[in-house]
Amino acid sequence: MAVLRIPKRERTGLATLRTMKDPVFADLQTKIEHSPASIPAAVEGVSPVGIQEVMETLTWMYRVRVAAEVAVSEFIDDVCDALREQEELRSEDEPRLRERLSKLLAIEGLNVEAKATMLYGEHANVFCSTRILTDVRPVFGVNVSEMPDAYIVTHTLKLDYHAEQGRLKEFYVALASEDLVELKIAIDRAEAKAKSIRQVLDKTNVRFVDPQHKER
Repeated sequence: MAVLRIPKRERTGLATLRTMKDPVFADLQTKIEHSPASIPAAVEGVSPVGIQEVMETLTWMYRVRVAAEVAVSEFIDDVCDALREQEELRSEDEPRLRERLSKLLAIEGLNVEAKATMLYGEHANVFCSTRILTDVRPVFGVNVSEMPDAYIVTHTLKLDYHAEQGRLKEFYVALASEDLVELKIAIDRAEAKAKSIRQVLDKTNVRFVDPQHKER
């Protein structure tokens, strides 16, 4: 793969992972393997902030590796090369980091999570955020210099979404009172259908993955 660029936050997580004591790492590894969909509530010897940073770094590494479609060993080489280039990895610390990365990047539950996230993102347009803007508009009679004869309440639905190559775009659509009701009904129906589908698939013992949700 091309030269790996590791964001500052992820480099911090890697430093925390590299410097923690062996018993602390073993405890963290066990808890992640036991419940890969959850962020460990507590690991003795690591602050809650440190745990969060390590888990976010781990998530980032899985997603980058899955997207690049490279072997774990090759990806670890890329991580170490990038850290050395940033002068954030000493030669005497590299074997420990490599060993720990090889263990954490071999957790199948996290690999499935990463693939699910990639699959979700393979749509032409992916939702980012939304707002509903509400305002009042006057309705004037023949003489516009006089007070309005009436007013209407309007809503504007603003949708932000990621389009091709991750470009952020936005879309606006006007809504009236009944449109809000119809939109809410449609969302409620979608949630109910998703629940029904999950109940059916749960009987197959196939794991359900929500790419947007990380349990705590």
